[in-house]
Amino acid sequence: MLSRTILIADDDRLLRESLSEVFLGMGCRTWQAGDGQRAMEILSHDHCDLLLSDVDMPDMTGFQLLDWVRSHPPSPTTVLMSARADAHLDSEAQRSGAVAMLQKPFAITALTGLVHQLFPH
Repeated sequence: MLSRTILIADDDRLLRESLSEVFLGMGCRTWQAGDGQRAMEILSHDHCDLLLSDVDMPDMTGFQLLDWVRSHPPSPTTVLMSARADAHLDSEAQRSGAVAMLQKPFAITALTGLVHQLFPH
């Protein structure tokens, strides 16, 4: 069981809820944000160990959110995700400070494996 706090920032409510259930089953506490502004509000008041953010949100990109996060320490470990992920977007994510880029849809085992790799027991 992991004892971590994870913020899921994605405009897809069903994806946020599904991922939250997965993380809760792993022993994590979760926050959900439907857009970048709500994610910034949460991060302004609460500690998160991991930010899992969509690249394409209605009010800002995941890259813009990541820039904001990095300028407001302490910064959580950040993983970006996108349906249009490719080698170029992956390189851009890593240059921006994300530890990984996940291509949607992704297998839950890929995500849980990454989380266990980032936060070993």
